[in-house]
Amino acid sequence: MNKLAIGTAALLLCAGSAQAQVARVDQFAWLSGCWGFDTENGRYEEVWSAPTGNSMLGYSRRIENGYTREFEFLRIVTSGGGGFDYIAAPKGENPTRFNSVSFAGEKAVFENPDNDFPQRITYEKLGPDAVTARIEGPSQGHTMTMKFPMKRRSCP
Repeated sequence: MNKLAIGTAALLLCAGSAQAQVARVDQFAWLSGCWGFDTENGRYEEVWSAPTGNSMLGYSRRIENGYTREFEFLRIVTSGGGGFDYIAAPKGENPTRFNSVSFAGEKAVFENPDNDFPQRITYEKLGPDAVTARIEGPSQGHTMTMKFPMKRRSCP
């Protein structure tokens, strides 16, 4: 094979690899937008960007009595192993990485067995305007589960 053919083949392999990576993160396009639900004293909001390159960026916040009580910066990125990582930075502090254990259609499960709580994060689209997020893990000797039943909302 001549040098031009080898160079062209290498370039096509690189381009195909980049397209495959974008296509993988595009699997989460159903999560992009603004979501939330009302609570007794306020509301919970979660916002996700459109998938671009190898990532999606997001944030969540809990607002109570007119004040932000909790917030978290979020990312979904492609991982080196062909899966995805969910990276959460509560209060903007040190990020924690959760590896994908399953993702199909409009459901994704991420785990980090070394994290105290949560150890598992699940997102599932339940209809055109509904997504449920669930976090699970050990807490004070028991398994605790928290659900976030979100509906599509106007973006702030």
